[in-house]
Amino acid sequence: MVDPDTLCLFDHFQWLRTGQRAAEKLIRHQSTISRAATKCQHIFDVQLVKDSAEWSLDGNTDLLDAERQVHQYWRWQKGRPLRIDCQHWVRDFYASLPLEDWTTGNLNYLEYERPKYLLKSCVIDAWLCSLPDAPVEPGLHVFELCSMPTLLVAKRTHPLFALGDSLTLDDALRFPVLPLPELAFPVFQKRFYGMGFSHRGSLVREGVSKDSAHASLPEDLYLGVASPLTLGAYESDWEPLPLIIPIIVGDALVVRSDYATHPRTRDLLSRLRSHLVAKAGTNKDVTIAGGLGERAAEPSICPIL
Repeated sequence: MVDPDTLCLFDHFQWLRTGQRAAEKLIRHQSTISRAATKCQHIFDVQLVKDSAEWSLDGNTDLLDAERQVHQYWRWQKGRPLRIDCQHWVRDFYASLPLEDWTTGNLNYLEYERPKYLLKSCVIDAWLCSLPDAPVEPGLHVFELCSMPTLLVAKRTHPLFALGDSLTLDDALRFPVLPLPELAFPVFQKRFYGMGFSHRGSLVREGVSKDSAHASLPEDLYLGVASPLTLGAYESDWEPLPLIIPIIVGDALVVRSDYATHPRTRDLLSRLRSHLVAKAGTNKDVTIAGGLGERAAEPSICPIL
């Protein structure tokens, strides 16, 4: 109903949030992006509606969804550039990996629903996110890239280090944890906070500063959450505490199930894992998935359209 170029411009506008970003990414005039967006809204009888920073669609999207599915199949089969995006906390780690045949997005999602919607709607073709938060649902296929332990970290001057091997989980629960963005890791946060960790810690809850309803502790007493691959994001005076946090984390690649066995998916997986091997080096705490590293067992067959 529309040519691939027009739908591409419309998709990039919705995906990248602004006409300016879409124009820069596609090397087109912003007015061209705007005309394409207007044309697609008219033809598919939908309306773009700004919801916070994102553009959602008002109206029946059945026709648009069908068109996007056809155009996505064309991109995969004809060697056209595919589209990949990721969560904010993995972008720096994979930034040095060249992906010439892929177009990257803003790489800054702090929650999971939006990129999942874009993937299911055929706006993007692949998504890098974190375990255990990768979605497990029909229509999406998850490939585990790596797994590793959760680290609880603190500044070297933190009093918990003085406890040495006698350190217990109850000792750590007394101290506050640096806050994570709300819904940044829904599954992880539910498990982690379910263990008793909080942004205040029991020292405050027990009334160390009873004179203040908003009592807090010095910044140096806060704990942080990391993994062997993200520890470098902290300053050099932070290091892991000798505690076992029983939550395995990692990275995952998610594609629509239709393309789980596609050669371009296999090629991307191979490049991502080679990148991980080089980055992880000799770190024995990082396990890189071999083979397909699949977490979904459903059959995945590319559609015949």
